[in-house]
Amino acid sequence: MKAARAVPLIAVLAAALCVFPAGESMDDFGRLIPKTIGAWEAREADRVYDRTTLYDYMDGGAEVFLAFDFREVWTRRYAGPDGGTEGRELTLDIYDMGSPAEAFGIFSCDREDPEAGIGQESEADFGLLRFWQGRCFVTVTAAEDDETSQRAVLDVGRAVVGLLGPPGPKPDLIGYLPAGSLRADRTSFFHSNVNLNNRYFVASENILGLDRSTDCVFAEYDAAAGEAGCLLVVRYPDAAKAEAARRSFLAAYLPEAGADGLARTENKKWVLALRKEAVLVVVFEAPDPDWARTLASSVPSLKSPSR
Repeated sequence: MKAARAVPLIAVLAAALCVFPAGESMDDFGRLIPKTIGAWEAREADRVYDRTTLYDYMDGGAEVFLAFDFREVWTRRYAGPDGGTEGRELTLDIYDMGSPAEAFGIFSCDREDPEAGIGQESEADFGLLRFWQGRCFVTVTAAEDDETSQRAVLDVGRAVVGLLGPPGPKPDLIGYLPAGSLRADRTSFFHSNVNLNNRYFVASENILGLDRSTDCVFAEYDAAAGEAGCLLVVRYPDAAKAEAARRSFLAAYLPEAGADGLARTENKKWVLALRKEAVLVVVFEAPDPDWARTLASSVPSLKSPSR
């Protein structure tokens, strides 16, 4: 009997690995993902939104996804044991981000909660599960934040993760960060100014010239007295654009800086901006100039990416 039950599961997993990662329609999730998970049951039609219709699904926040290589999101609602009459509903959203690097990126820009052990990296708190696997970013949210709903949130995540294909690599730019006192779980990858300002506000205007052609990593490091210093690394299409961004940043954000791009800000911390070929390196919140110089000098010069 055990072998007879195992065959359909293997077939489903094999179909998922062949169908979704190969780039077929996300509508296939409708037949691959169980409509009943525990005592929770899908009662409505599944829906799919793309880059054109994402605003129809999200009142706010769509621009955060569109700043990445977002393709589509497949969504399903599950009603709880009470049929949803007492507010017990779950929403499962599976975002096709186009690549593992982009899936990691959207996950990394809003990490706050404990690891849940689902997918390549995850976090969970009452009423919410977020994780990434391959090129997919997944959220499971509950209308209620009680223990029953939270157990169901995790059950849905575990039921889905095996259908998303194999793990994928993080962005290559992550590998160039200096190790040392790096806070790995506070490292974000993104492209645009909206993502940067959600992570660390720099300016309302796009003074760094960030767009879909720029790869950005923002990281935190342990500094003096338990405080955190911050490092921004931006890889531009070419050295000319990196230099233009450095000059724009210094003029708008750090006009008092000298030729070395270093200055002390009003909060008594130090900021340093320097260019290494096609890469701009900015250190924020440094406790002293030497700390800023040491961290910045540890970032290697990188060539422009081939796109």
